Amino acid sequence: MASLTSRHPFNLYYNAGEYVKICGTQDGYFPDFGHHMANEMGGVWLHPIKLLDGFWLKVTDLDSDIAVWARADGYTSESWGGSRFDYDHGLSHIPVSIERSQFAPDDEKGMVAEYEISAYGKGTTRLKLELLSRTDLRPVWYSDEIGIIAGTGETAEEISSRKVIVKDNAHDWYVMIGSDLTGTDIRVGPEIYGPELTAGKGTGVSFVTECSLQEKEVFRFRLFVAGSESSRETCEQTYAVIERDYISMKEQKQQFYHKLDERAVLTIEGEDELNEQFAWVKRNTQWLVQQVDGIGRGLTAGGPTYPWWFGCDSTYALQGVLATGDHQLVKDTLNLLLEKSREANGNGRFVHEVTTMGAVSNPGNTQETAHYIAFVWEMFLWTGDETLLREHYDYCVQGIKWLLEEMDQDGDLFPSGYGIIEIAGLNMELIDSAVYTAKALQALEQMSLYLGETERHETYQQLAEQAVRAVNAVYWSEQNSLYTDAVAPVSDILPKVDYMVSLAEKQGITGYREYVDGLLADAGESQQDRGWLLNKNWVIVTPMEAGIADQEKAERALETMRSRDFIGDYGTYLAAIYQQGTMTISTGAHAVAEAAYGHPDHALDLLRRMGKSFSRVLPGSFSEMSPDYGCVVQAWTIYTLAVPVVRYFFGIQPEAQHRRVTLAPDMPQAWKHKSCSLEHVAVGDAQFDIYFETRESKRYVSISNTSGWTVVLDWKGKRRESSEIRIEWQLEQ
Repeated sequence: MASLTSRHPFNLYYNAGEYVKICGTQDGYFPDFGHHMANEMGGVWLHPIKLLDGFWLKVTDLDSDIAVWARADGYTSESWGGSRFDYDHGLSHIPVSIERSQFAPDDEKGMVAEYEISAYGKGTTRLKLELLSRTDLRPVWYSDEIGIIAGTGETAEEISSRKVIVKDNAHDWYVMIGSDLTGTDIRVGPEIYGPELTAGKGTGVSFVTECSLQEKEVFRFRLFVAGSESSRETCEQTYAVIERDYISMKEQKQQFYHKLDERAVLTIEGEDELNEQFAWVKRNTQWLVQQVDGIGRGLTAGGPTYPWWFGCDSTYALQGVLATGDHQLVKDTLNLLLEKSREANGNGRFVHEVTTMGAVSNPGNTQETAHYIAFVWEMFLWTGDETLLREHYDYCVQGIKWLLEEMDQDGDLFPSGYGIIEIAGLNMELIDSAVYTAKALQALEQMSLYLGETERHETYQQLAEQAVRAVNAVYWSEQNSLYTDAVAPVSDILPKVDYMVSLAEKQGITGYREYVDGLLADAGESQQDRGWLLNKNWVIVTPMEAGIADQEKAERALETMRSRDFIGDYGTYLAAIYQQGTMTISTGAHAVAEAAYGHPDHALDLLRRMGKSFSRVLPGSFSEMSPDYGCVVQAWTIYTLAVPVVRYFFGIQPEAQHRRVTLAPDMPQAWKHKSCSLEHVAVGDAQFDIYFETRESKRYVSISNTSGWTVVLDWKGKRRESSEIRIEWQLEQ
């Protein structure tokens, strides 16, 4: 498995097991940063608590009296989930090189950092080494709102000369730090710092030793960290297991990632960069999986800024997770969010944001409930898990009732409230909420039919047809050949004008007031609901992304959105009015929309634009904001890559409940004569390998169908089907 290296020392990295997350800079340091928790988002976290502000190594050459806090000049993201730091040029004439590798076991509450010091000087090099950690036991963001506040200090206890356990004074939160470094010199105390004066309230733990190395001799030692959010006994037990079994834990992690790499393997001839990006985004997704005892396991939104669970992010990201085969992660995440939605709301509303302490900081934006309902049906199509469908169905029924009654006071099938774009004041009948409500009704139409609820099926069918017609009629702007951001009467827009103008001016946008005045003039005296293109936010692509746009309108809107007004060097702008921000989700939804309406070349162009931001900050990852800011790893990026490729380019349409898969491939022109394969695609309990190749100027598709499911090929209006173990069809030109 390939690894990726960079030399950008001040960029962040994110190193993860399913329990512990480690975040610092690629020089091996741990500077304070973060806005949810000011200066506290980095370090070592065992959610829902923080364990360490960081750890550092000081190297002193005893003969030259040169002392250096080691700072790495090379960083590597290991494909198996670890990190490596190389210290070659930052040791100020001390004749040694250092390699530090670290990882967090997936199933244990701790981490290991391994150091190798290699001497290259002639004769003997005498060194003094100081391995220092700073503890910082505190709870995750938003915990104070539910009455959980860290103690005013911490108590440290030396277990031995190489083991220290530290406890928060007010809670049973523990961290144990130790090393197999030789020697007995130890210092412990809140006044002990390394090269960075971190903001945390904890204590310093310093292990010191001396060693002599001959030329080419290597000295190895390790730092072990374990934590517990519940008891000292658990912390000590975890430490003992990690100290004893860290080698086998590393091997297990490598084997796990090897199996992950074998799921949904994409190989497109001549597309080495895209193939690599597709492989890494599956690994990135695993970095964001978070387990918390007593709450559950699920995919978090992004590291390090959003290391907890979100409704909106999940219903996008999990579409990509379904397509790449980790169906258990999909079930775990959605079940966690369902449980929290029931606890916090109980009325069908789907939560927006859940911290790892279990606190719901936002009970849910309007769009999220609709998107959740739509996603439940897609989850069922991929998994065929009827028990899971039934677990979610009742809440989906409640959810559509909440949307169409409490949130849709005027009964036009356009629920009000905040959508994906969380801009204060824009809590109107927004396009994304309306689109996903129509999609949710279509999903409930299918769910109720499958579950034999005839009366509900008829109701949802009628409402779905009405909602789709309404979106296409009311949100469409004939003048602009676009769907609009929102629907509202003039009286709802007027009070928001000054605020919207102030937002635009803060972004350096001139002429926005004149633009809005023009919209108001076009509206005239009418107080009827009408569509408003207030910002041309990226969500105006959702009618096409969700597949509910009329064909003619979709073609016009997509053509309009292919301009430089909407698309920049790295993908689709968050808002065409501003042209100042690009996210993987805005680009992804746009790419899905192009692919859904038969434009794979334009979809691929968007993926290539986004691909230019790959590894810009963190090797092997896409940042939340393209090309290089926001979270260094973001969950919904897997939606952006996997959904266009798997669902549309390869055309996989699963029906796991019927043991059937339809292929309706629509490849980009650049791929039509190349070998293209997608291997080990999971649908239900079956796996499929799909190959496209050209032989003697003829195009063929071959499918490995070892489970004997029904495979249907939908190609240029003709359908063929087979349940043979090995299928090959010629694709007529």
